Amino acid sequence: MYRVARSTLVSAALLVPTLAFAWTHEQQFAARVHKHDFSHVLLSGEGCTVKARLFFDAPAEAYESETASRNYYRFHARIKLDSEHVLLTGVFHNQKPGPHVFDYQEDTTANGCWAKSDSHARAVDVEGCRGRGCVPAPFE
Repeated sequence: MYRVARSTLVSAALLVPTLAFAWTHEQQFAARVHKHDFSHVLLSGEGCTVKARLFFDAPAEAYESETASRNYYRFHARIKLDSEHVLLTGVFHNQKPGPHVFDYQEDTTANGCWAKSDSHARAVDVEGCRGRGCVPAPFE
């Protein structure tokens, strides 16, 4: 009996620090890039890792070109947080119409493990370009 209670207590004690550093927030925003509508971002922190899920809709008419390379878009996003940190995603691409989600994560261990602190998106910027060889404009 005591063995079970002790192992339950130890398990709970090990779980509490993990839960204490977990957080999730969703932020609505509106950005339109090459007729793609970016609508919201879901941010979460688990330990020293911050994750971002970026939701967008790609219009069918943007993917109707007879030239296949023109039915390809590349984007990147900058997410400014209320904690004054900034997430810069890598370049991601899309080649189909419809709803999409881009997932990004960053390990903040080398920067003081700031992902343990609760953060909200303050601003989201998206840049994009059309064509397989294009490079999205840098953020100003």
